[in-house]
Amino acid sequence: MSEDSPKQEKRQILPQDYYDSRQVMALLKLSKQKYYELVEREEDPLPMRMYGWSTRGALAERCELMSWFKRNTLLVRDGKKRKQA
Repeated sequence: MSEDSPKQEKRQILPQDYYDSRQVMALLKLSKQKYYELVEREEDPLPMRMYGWSTRGALAERCELMSWFKRNTLLVRDGKKRKQA
């Protein structure tokens, strides 16, 4: 493996206005398969955007991604309450 291997080095992702698909997968700790499942789902898909003429290069706007994340996750304490019920 080279020194630039992603398995050896975790690059910090700085706050920015837009994130590409690799950054979104890293931020949300998603596998490539799970990423595509979330992008393609019918109800509340992962908010990735691309130019109409492009087949590559999807981007996520930071505020949309944060809103999606909040809608699709639970606070740890709420998850524990749900398991106890």
